[in-house]
Amino acid sequence: MERRNSLGGKSEIITQKIGIRADANDTIATGHIMRCITIARQLISAGCEVIFFTADEYGGKLLAQADMPYVCLHTEWNHMEAETETLCEELVKANCQKLLVDSYYVTEKYFQTLSHLCQLIYIDDCFENIYPVDMLINYNAYHIRFPYQETYAGRTRLLLGTQYVPLREEFGDAACTNDVLHNNNGAQTAAGTHILLSSGGGDPCNALVGIMETVTQDETFKDVTFDVVVGRFNRYEEELKRLANIHPNICLHEYVAHMAQLMSGCTAAVSAAGTTLFELCATQTPTVFFASADNQQYDHEFFSQEERMLYAGDIRENRVQCLHDICSGLKRIISDEALRDKMKRKLYEVTDGRGAYRIAEEIIRLN
Repeated sequence: MERRNSLGGKSEIITQKIGIRADANDTIATGHIMRCITIARQLISAGCEVIFFTADEYGGKLLAQADMPYVCLHTEWNHMEAETETLCEELVKANCQKLLVDSYYVTEKYFQTLSHLCQLIYIDDCFENIYPVDMLINYNAYHIRFPYQETYAGRTRLLLGTQYVPLREEFGDAACTNDVLHNNNGAQTAAGTHILLSSGGGDPCNALVGIMETVTQDETFKDVTFDVVVGRFNRYEEELKRLANIHPNICLHEYVAHMAQLMSGCTAAVSAAGTTLFELCATQTPTVFFASADNQQYDHEFFSQEERMLYAGDIRENRVQCLHDICSGLKRIISDEALRDKMKRKLYEVTDGRGAYRIAEEIIRLN
């Protein structure tokens, strides 16, 4: 989208230049930078110019793969106040009018320093502080726990709720396809039963290895194929490969290009909480989920409501019990067709997959 100003009877086209500040590594889930890439694609489709800024080169690999221009600041991702001088120089150089920030390591001072250069947009999952920003986004259903309206009313544009979930276009297509709801995720397909396992880009709790070790010891799953998504920053990849070599029903997937298609072909899924749960909603894949990070602490309130998904607990608090509950939940899902149908209907109601488009539209309108 372009802004048009009439000056002296002539129409001038002004292209918005928007910066995005995000990171990804073996500590920060890749979902952060991936959701920003999704928003960036919508901004670019609307005629904007986008440039990313990262602390280090870890996130650069993902950005290069997505053909997104970026500048590496060569700073510390968990000490963001120290980068402001460098970032300000780069924002001026790139002539950015707006900056979208996605990090838990921002501070009030960080935003105050940047505010004289451009308009600021912040993706806030936790409401841990009040920030001087022009727009704030929390697409999680649990945003209602926090007093956003009372706190930011009159000074900050708020984008709140699941209509703003920034899923990739493939998930919007999946959510809009009626036969996905009726025909996918059957208990038995021509290829047998498939279960997706996902734990983010880094899997800091080594959840995938634990899940695989647990389910492969259970006779219930001896004829089930486990499609295991190995994140780019998973430090336990060698252990995963060792288990896959031992158990022929384990299939590892790296650098997945068509995640919606992979999810749609599965009877059920196990996933860490986070944006992936919304992707599973879009594909109507019955899911057992667990928490593995502080920012996931409220996800279970929404996703486990009325058994929309089955919650197995926080793997950091009681690993053994969590793995047991994951296994039990999967048994329920694959053996109970009525439960699967109920879960699919409830998942279908959560998102239409067009959140990134809505966010991009609001960013462009911000003035």
